[in-house]
Amino acid sequence: MNKLIVGIMVLITLGCSTTKTVPLTQAPEPSTNEAALVWFERGNAYAQAGNYEDAVKDFTEAINSDPKFADAYYSRGRVLGRLGKHEQAISDFSQVLSFNPKNANAYADRGAAYGSSGQHTKAISDFTQAITLNPSFAGAYYNRAVGYFAEKKCAEARKDVRKAQDLGYQKIRPEFLDGLKKDCPED
Repeated sequence: MNKLIVGIMVLITLGCSTTKTVPLTQAPEPSTNEAALVWFERGNAYAQAGNYEDAVKDFTEAINSDPKFADAYYSRGRVLGRLGKHEQAISDFSQVLSFNPKNANAYADRGAAYGSSGQHTKAISDFTQAITLNPSFAGAYYNRAVGYFAEKKCAEARKDVRKAQDLGYQKIRPEFLDGLKKDCPED
């Protein structure tokens, strides 16, 4: 079961936690710093091309040019997650949340990074916060189900999977459903 959970959490971190692509924010707060914007746009181009190392460098330059540029922290966090640098991603998402504590996507992505690093209780907490901020966030329900499953909270995992399905979530991993049926049979 642990290999299944780790694999699913890695897939979540690779972009399954939300339905959009990099960059992701709610109500973006664009920088007014021209240099920061140039670095940020080039970082986005690198990220979308799969050149994550260069994307991280450019998002870092954008942050150095404008330390309050939430979108640059968010996008760098997403890319760091894709690189498996979960602790650094957690730090960036936490910075985004210090700027905007109502950013459901930042909670969801930080939750995915926590889950990928085995911190399931923290992941569940962040997914719960994302759901509180956006009750129709289907991906957050699914990802919280994965966290519950990792914590052997079967009833909660089944409930969240059903909710994600009811909301039309299309990225539910078949191997997760198989594991849920095997290790958490319904009464």
